[in-house]
Amino acid sequence: MTKIDVTDMDLNLLTAFQALMQDRNVTRAGLRLGLSQSSMSHALTRLRKLTGDPLFVRLPGGMEPTAYALQIDTPIREGLALMQAGLNRVTHFEPATTDRTFQLLLSDIGELVYLPQLIVRLSQIAPGANLRVLQLPRESYRDAFIAGNADLAMGFLPSLQAGFYQQRLFDDSYVCLARSDHPRVGKRLSLKQFAAESHVLIEPAGSRYSHASAQHSTTSLIERYLASKNMKRRIALRVPHFMVVPSIVQQTDLLAIVPSYVMAYMKPMPGLKTLPLPIDVPRFEVKQFWHERSHHDPANQWLRKVVAELFLQ
Repeated sequence: MTKIDVTDMDLNLLTAFQALMQDRNVTRAGLRLGLSQSSMSHALTRLRKLTGDPLFVRLPGGMEPTAYALQIDTPIREGLALMQAGLNRVTHFEPATTDRTFQLLLSDIGELVYLPQLIVRLSQIAPGANLRVLQLPRESYRDAFIAGNADLAMGFLPSLQAGFYQQRLFDDSYVCLARSDHPRVGKRLSLKQFAAESHVLIEPAGSRYSHASAQHSTTSLIERYLASKNMKRRIALRVPHFMVVPSIVQQTDLLAIVPSYVMAYMKPMPGLKTLPLPIDVPRFEVKQFWHERSHHDPANQWLRKVVAELFLQ
């Protein structure tokens, strides 16, 4: 492999490499950086010449990185993020005059709960501040923080541990959602009824997450409990987002398991009722998370304080 002298390195090539690693497509990577396809192709040619490696090969599913590209990906991402943090470092932050865009990692449930109150508060104390919400598979949260693409994540995120700071906001539990005139479910729900009914399951985007964090999954806990009773339930519908679920439950006999705090923030929907689960499901902690690199950033500190003032119980 060619020995590379970093003093001869064009840093724009590294940002091009990072974009290609994220998108695995020359055109989309160029759009991410505001470059034409020919400019991105030229950058890739220069990178290949510089490294002595093809870096990406074309396969039926798109451009796939070589073993060498995978090896250098993490140090390049971390190095660029550190340089960005160093260049942007400030010692004082003025909310009233800032025009910074804060990037938040939220599920659609998180959008429903946090965004209305947060945007109202920002309009009052930081009218020039902007928010950008990112919805990513949960196994991608760590990479988004490392790459400097996220300021905060909020939710029940047990996979974010090492390298992250966290603050508990509140505890919550799950309830069962059903339509008010369900023909078989009244004011109480027995375990036998629960298992006999068909269900709609909210399955977050990113199948790797559901496998990697099965030990934290409420769904898996319920299935194991039912199996211990020689019972199982039918998942008739799986959806990646929560927002469609109330409407589906309202118009069908399907049951859904949802966080109880979500129902408190939803606009009232006629024809729905919530019931306690017939299973002792542990309560969970909703937290805000930030990367250790942002811990001393005055702007990030301010945003965390605003979130805590709004949602800390």
